[in-house]
Amino acid sequence: MAGITKFLARDLTAEISTQGSGDSDVSDALDDQYIEILGLNSLTHAPSTSRADTTEFDSNGRDEHLIASRGETWTLAGFTLEDVDTGERDPGQELCEAYGRIVGPAGMAYFRITSPGGNAIYFQASVEVTLHGGGTNDAAAWQVVLTVNGEPTYVPAGS
Repeated sequence: MAGITKFLARDLTAEISTQGSGDSDVSDALDDQYIEILGLNSLTHAPSTSRADTTEFDSNGRDEHLIASRGETWTLAGFTLEDVDTGERDPGQELCEAYGRIVGPAGMAYFRITSPGGNAIYFQASVEVTLHGGGTNDAAAWQVVLTVNGEPTYVPAGS
């Protein structure tokens, strides 16, 4: 396994589809055009699991359960990017913000997270953006929380 090594989180790429929203079958979005979301200094995955309790008297005092559902969120955080002379924004951040204002099915967007080696995760998600802010001597912060809708699609490098 020569060449397998650690990599830096900053080498992950987070992108949003420019094609719009659709149903939660992510396979429809694999060939979409994606644009990178720039200005990030943190990208965090948070899985969640719901468990159905199946403990009974015969469990001998030990908890038992079945996996009832799984979910996940991705939090992308960093700095607001804007041309202070023209107001032009980073297109990836701007598109996230647009989806963050939409209510209903059209408020879902497709995303892709890619590792440096080319392994990709595609998913549909709702978008919640925290707009620029900070203290007196801080660069203006920016954050988006992506709540995954349905099952992600994992595409290995070279596929």
